[in-house]
Amino acid sequence: MSVRDSTTKGSPDNTVILHWDECQTSWAELSWRDWVRFRAVGDGGLGELAGAEAGEHYFLVCILGDRGELWNVIPHRYVMSADGRLVHGFDGLDDIERKESFRIGELPMPTTEDAERYQEFGARGLSVNLPPLHTLQALLRTLPGLAGAQSGAACWPFLSAIGICRSGTRPN
Repeated sequence: MSVRDSTTKGSPDNTVILHWDECQTSWAELSWRDWVRFRAVGDGGLGELAGAEAGEHYFLVCILGDRGELWNVIPHRYVMSADGRLVHGFDGLDDIERKESFRIGELPMPTTEDAERYQEFGARGLSVNLPPLHTLQALLRTLPGLAGAQSGAACWPFLSAIGICRSGTRPN
């Protein structure tokens, strides 16, 4: 199993995609079909999202467990053109680091050093893609399966980054 496989369990059946709508000041669900079409830029797709305004857009890919509990949250931030096309994505990495991250992610048995480096790249990617503070109150009302998130779930780095602590966690 590669490093990448351990956190990517999403499918249309257990994934909810949320998109921040700045005009409505709310998180709205985006269909799997629209998300795949939007993200298919490198696969011959157009990378467009119907009705999207020009500017920065925030998305959250929420992967749910077997009982509907939140398992993982993968934030995405993109710049869209006036015609709703994807112009730029953010990962916090330069070109050399991006290639290294991809190489490590494909390794079947990464070394400890490679795994640590991959986690470092992931943490940087997380930080540059976090939704803005003004969206968090609405997110807490919308985030699926939050109450059922298990203590070992992959969603906790994201939740911690936006200020949500596990229940029963005591400060030092």
